[in-house]
Amino acid sequence: MYELPEIRWIVNRAAVIDAIVAFANAIDAKDWDKLRSHLADEIDIDYSDFRSETPRRVTAEAYIKQRVEGLAGLQTLHVSTNQEVTLNNDTAKCQSAYQIYRLDPTRKLGENRLDTAGNYFHSLIQTDGHWLIDGIKQTVVILSGNPQVHGALRGTS
Repeated sequence: MYELPEIRWIVNRAAVIDAIVAFANAIDAKDWDKLRSHLADEIDIDYSDFRSETPRRVTAEAYIKQRVEGLAGLQTLHVSTNQEVTLNNDTAKCQSAYQIYRLDPTRKLGENRLDTAGNYFHSLIQTDGHWLIDGIKQTVVILSGNPQVHGALRGTS
């Protein structure tokens, strides 16, 4: 069956956005198996704007471990919007805007939140018809609240 290129572009664009949203939802649900299903075996990460750590390549397992430790005990809500997707055969790039709300229910009101907003830059590869995230860069435009809420930032301020 012949498929028009425009239809294939729309299908792939939707699948890329679905992968990024499912990735965020998996983090909020702390569904680490679901998170793993959306990651390539190795990921280039750049959270230097948020955590002041050097951009690097990590395994999917190391990436998940860092999320498990940093978000332990927190309730989170990731919101993703304004996705701009660029497709090139079996690779894709997606720039999007985000908001992340983090709540530590064990801290007192006024000290229990850390919220950020900015841009994500995801790169993806298509493997067996499934889009996998193989690159993540986060920029921060807004940081509001208590940095001690996030495990990766505890002790930094």
